[in-house]
Amino acid sequence: MWSGRFDHQIDDVLVIQDEVSRGIVNSLRLNFGRGRRRYEVNAEAYDLYLRGHTQTEIDTAPAARSLDFYKRAIAIDPSFAPAYARLAATYALRSLVTFNGDPPDETLLREMRVAAERALELDPLLAEAHDALGAVNARDAQWQQSEKYFRRAIELEPSNSTWHAHLAMALLFPLGRLDEALRQLRIAEQSDPLSSEVQGDIGAVLLSAGRYTEAHSYCERASGLDRIDCLGRVRLAEGRIDQALQILAEARLPRWLGYAYGRAGRRDEAERLATPGKGRLLQRALAYAGLGDRDRTFDALSQMTVLGPVRLGRTLTFPELAFLRGDSRLKTLRRKVGLPE
Repeated sequence: MWSGRFDHQIDDVLVIQDEVSRGIVNSLRLNFGRGRRRYEVNAEAYDLYLRGHTQTEIDTAPAARSLDFYKRAIAIDPSFAPAYARLAATYALRSLVTFNGDPPDETLLREMRVAAERALELDPLLAEAHDALGAVNARDAQWQQSEKYFRRAIELEPSNSTWHAHLAMALLFPLGRLDEALRQLRIAEQSDPLSSEVQGDIGAVLLSAGRYTEAHSYCERASGLDRIDCLGRVRLAEGRIDQALQILAEARLPRWLGYAYGRAGRRDEAERLATPGKGRLLQRALAYAGLGDRDRTFDALSQMTVLGPVRLGRTLTFPELAFLRGDSRLKTLRRKVGLPE
């Protein structure tokens, strides 16, 4: 979804020292918004940093590889702030994005904060460090601090679509500030009109806002599982259950299929997809919601609290869960993870 791009331009690369025991050291002038910082970085460390960029942050295996690259870069050059920022951002994305994944390791969450704070200490004008701290604080339900850091990243680098998308999807969307989230995503779209991630994000927020016709066109421009889920949900919202089932059956991870079965009255199939299992937290909640079972939906949602306030907050904006609104248990659930009531 909101992986985004981290395209930091290099103005010049100057060899400033012969190849000796330290290896090749480059003097790199990197653009980070209004601040310009000259880094003297070991070439091997910089190469590892770039290799980390080539990985996809969201998928588990590539994300694990990118973490390894950033850690190795830091081991070689402990003063290279962008490597710390990218390490923290990758931790944050893994923690905030995957709905059906396992709960994040608490040790990794601590490392995430330490890396983000170290990046900011080394370079206070590094927009990516502020963005990473925005994600870290959102994961901890420190909403005011999170918003402060996200908006500082945007102030430093206003044309970077990633910071706008992260503010929208990690803070405004889970807090239910849907109009504001859409405004930030529109800015991201203007900066990066070809990003399928941004298109999918807009489609998801429009769905939560009940704007299904508009959502459809954005769902079409998304990619992968996000596109399938989004299009299936539009059909469900429109009451075209058979079409939704046909679309959602194509998904590798049937997150929404159980909900669709429940809406179609195919109870046995919905119950089967609601059975406990690895990576099925959201899937279970949705299957029970499709069946209209309030008690079991709340039970499944309560188990999702381990995934943190961002993921649970986004889930609670779903129109498919609108039948729970007004139930006192919803306030209890929100309070438990630090979401405003």
